[in-house]
Amino acid sequence: MLIVLRSDANLATGGGHVMRCLTLAAEMQRRGADVLFVCSAETVNTVPALTRSGILWLEADQHDWNPALADGKFAGMRIDLVVVDSYRLGETFECSLRLLGCPILVIDDAPGRPHNCDILVDMTLGRSADEYAGLVPQHCRVLAGASYTLLRDEFGELRTASLYRRCGSHKPKSIYVSLGLTDVGGQTAKIARSLVTTGSFSRIIIVTGPTARSLDEIAEIGNWDARIEVFVDPPEIADLMACSDIAIGTPGTSSWERCCLGLPSIQLVVADNQRENARALEQAGAALIVPPGCDVPETITRMLAELARQPDELARMSRQAAKVCDGDGAQRVGEAIDALVQLERTGQLTLRRATADDARRLWFWRNDPAARAMSGDSWAVPWDAHTKWFNNRIADANTLIFIIQADGRPCGNVRFHIELTGTAVVSIAMARNVRGRGYGAAALVLACQEAFGQGFCERVEARVKRENLASQRIFLKAGFVFTGQEAEYLVYQFSLRAASEGNN
Repeated sequence: MLIVLRSDANLATGGGHVMRCLTLAAEMQRRGADVLFVCSAETVNTVPALTRSGILWLEADQHDWNPALADGKFAGMRIDLVVVDSYRLGETFECSLRLLGCPILVIDDAPGRPHNCDILVDMTLGRSADEYAGLVPQHCRVLAGASYTLLRDEFGELRTASLYRRCGSHKPKSIYVSLGLTDVGGQTAKIARSLVTTGSFSRIIIVTGPTARSLDEIAEIGNWDARIEVFVDPPEIADLMACSDIAIGTPGTSSWERCCLGLPSIQLVVADNQRENARALEQAGAALIVPPGCDVPETITRMLAELARQPDELARMSRQAAKVCDGDGAQRVGEAIDALVQLERTGQLTLRRATADDARRLWFWRNDPAARAMSGDSWAVPWDAHTKWFNNRIADANTLIFIIQADGRPCGNVRFHIELTGTAVVSIAMARNVRGRGYGAAALVLACQEAFGQGFCERVEARVKRENLASQRIFLKAGFVFTGQEAEYLVYQFSLRAASEGNN
């Protein structure tokens, strides 16, 4: 499956559209899809996360597309879905995409514009699908409301811990300030300077992007006050939010990140399209809104002082924010895409050797929260460390990695590594969207048969955590035999001889 995402970012519009597309792209990569972006060159400079993601991007031409995709294919692969997230590109552009012969998904947050699409996602709090009646084709599936918010996995992972630390009432000591990657309106430095003079916070976290108009001024303020910590497009945004007591931000995409973590906020509207979202969050009790036309730093200082005198109110805002968004929206949208694009499933499994192009797939599957919980090492593996490990493994004669494909689409991997004893230790990881379909045991059987057939090994051993009952059942179903225990692991083995006897 090939998905093309069309979105742009610049100083005027900020990076929110591209960031939520990156989240959707990551979800679909976990589901085995290939993805690429079509965007302006300015987008890459505005959103460094696009470059960090390793996702291929093609520059948009005067027709807002790229000639390499004109025939509905890329590098011989047929395009299965186009995602459009842009206020500038609308129905006319979407109609032109119909020539590609693939479905279209549109991300929008303001009913009023007509669209020619098959799925429309509007993650605005309180939004109803009925509001798009007459604006989309009758067959179009509208996914409306905050339950479809596109958030990165780390927000969902930190949600429980973040909500727990907010239980009860206490005076806020740490504050998180971020008005977007581009600091639309240029208010961040003024707010930071005001916070320094109040002396109310022991930690002032400021997050911005490399193209923010007030970056130099923000950095200068940070140099003369130790309480201020400036982060430029940091990867650990979720961690910074989770350890903060209150936030100052905008009612854009980042507002859902704060809600998922139960982080109360004071929100500053910096674009007209944010006003409806701001009102909805205020009505939900999740945020306070800075009134238009006021002295922003002075008003925020006053609002913070009032909240400091009402710790119970801060705790109430946290509870209300947590009700808005649970962090599972990307999975829900991913399921809708699969239902639209995926051909009728036959469940046929095939194998192929892993290549360098599979590095990111294995990284996503390895870092899936459920997979990490049952792994010998439960820590998330950084991309750089994974890349180094993966490149070493596929070049290692003692390692064999297979990609499992269901109906031709990657859905997991089985890895064998021969130890000094001559036995190959096996590990398996399946994409979360195929778990529970019985693919695991069948994939193990296929992979072991292939490893034996290639003469790679004659005995395979699996070490499974005691509490990992699901994996234990999978190995037993695949024909592995329990042979003993090692510390916190149960040991299972499968041999060429057992496989041969099973086939006779």
